[in-house]
Amino acid sequence: MIVVVTGPESSGKTTLANQLAEYFDWPLLPELAREYLTGKSRYGPGDLLTLAEQQAASEADLDEHGILDTDWQTLYIWWQEKFGPAPDSLVQRYANAPRRMYLLCKPDLPWEADALRENPDDRDRLFDLYYRDCVNRRLSWAPVAGLAEARFAAALSHIEPWLKS
Repeated sequence: MIVVVTGPESSGKTTLANQLAEYFDWPLLPELAREYLTGKSRYGPGDLLTLAEQQAASEADLDEHGILDTDWQTLYIWWQEKFGPAPDSLVQRYANAPRRMYLLCKPDLPWEADALRENPDDRDRLFDLYYRDCVNRRLSWAPVAGLAEARFAAALSHIEPWLKS
C-alpha cells in the first residue's frame, strides 16, 4: 500500500508522513521539492520537470508499501498554479500512477513560514483545489484534521480499513 500525504503548504504533511512511516515501519519518500529548491531564488517549468523525473525514479524504488510526502498530485496542482496547463508528460504520469491512498491535510494548523513557502493567506483555496482533484479523479482519499495526536489518529482511522480491503 502506498499512502500519500498531500495538501496545501504548512498543513502538517511532513510531520504526519514521518509519523506514519515510523508507525508502519514503511519507507518514506520525502518531499523532493524541499531539497531540490533549497537555495534557489527562483524556479521555472524546467525545475518542475526535473522534480517529476526525480519523483518517477524515487517511486520506482518503492516496493509494496511506502509513505509519500506529496506526489504527482502536488506537482500537477503546483504547475497549474504557477505556469498554467500542465504538460502532457506530467498529466500522463499522474493519470497512470499506481493505486494509492491520499490523506488530504486540512490547513487547520498555524502557518509556519520558511523560505520555500509562498501562500500564507491562500491555504483554504489551495485545499479546495486538492479536494476537487481527489473527488474529480475518484481517488481513494480521506481528509485529516486536528492537532498532533488527533491528526495522527484520524490518519490511522482511514488507513487501517484500507489495508484490509
